[in-house]
Amino acid sequence: MGLDKETILERKENLIEDLENTKVKQQEIEKAKLENVALQNALAGAIQQCDDFLKRLDDDISDEG
Repeated sequence: MGLDKETILERKENLIEDLENTKVKQQEIEKAKLENVALQNALAGAIQQCDDFLKRLDDDISDEG
């Protein structure tokens, strides 16, 4: 296999394709990261809500006692 213009152009096309695929994968990773952060925020909010409900129940029990 010699090094000629066609070989170099073919290699360049493969590299461009790899670059595009890598960019697409990076975008998918970024999207997944944003979705993960949103889920973490939602779960943290649900935990806070549970803590609030528990506090209210404790307050109600203390008021009755």
